[in-house]
Amino acid sequence: MLVTLFAVFAYLVGMAGAGLFFAYVVGTGTGLWPRPSEAETLPSIQINCFVLALFAFQHSGMARETFKQRLGYLSRSIYVATSGITLGILAWFWQAIPGEPIWHGPVWVAAISIAAALFIGACCGWFDHATFMGLTQAWTGTVEVVAPLRIEGPYRYVRHPLMLGLLIVLWAQPIMPPELLMLNIGMTVYILFGIMMEETDLVRAYGEEYERYRNDVPALIPWIAYR
Repeated sequence: MLVTLFAVFAYLVGMAGAGLFFAYVVGTGTGLWPRPSEAETLPSIQINCFVLALFAFQHSGMARETFKQRLGYLSRSIYVATSGITLGILAWFWQAIPGEPIWHGPVWVAAISIAAALFIGACCGWFDHATFMGLTQAWTGTVEVVAPLRIEGPYRYVRHPLMLGLLIVLWAQPIMPPELLMLNIGMTVYILFGIMMEETDLVRAYGEEYERYRNDVPALIPWIAYR
């Protein structure tokens, strides 16, 4: 019972952290998120680098097989909860950087970002959401198993539609102040690095089946190959 409650709690924390991060990006990109009128460049950049490194360290380190093996069937729930916490920290403690917006466009551009967020949610329908978020493992007491390789729906066109959606969420903003630009660049670099790490894990898990899939389907942009 306690394990099940923890898994549900971890799921809620993960979703709350992702929601806060999305609110910060869209809020900053539309000018709705409160922005301090005074900010110092050097301390702001240092704090931003720290919280971004904290997110990258948690996200990459806890995605490794060694972590999963040590914590067994609770590893996914712990990963989801800590990911939500670090995303929340990233959004809440991200500092403003002095300077004028890099660009300032029409507010309707934010609709593209919102549509991309909905696209991410729709992509979750192509795999077992409960297992992905650690709920199934906690309910059954079984360690996460490798699911069949999915190549339907959006996975027919790109290998990483979730990451494509996240990149669109980040960059499709009508206003791009310096702090949001820094966040987007940092997250984009991490996403590209994370894709390379994930590709290694996928080849290890699926072997030649994934190699054939990778040769036929681009990573992020339809009809443009990227290995």
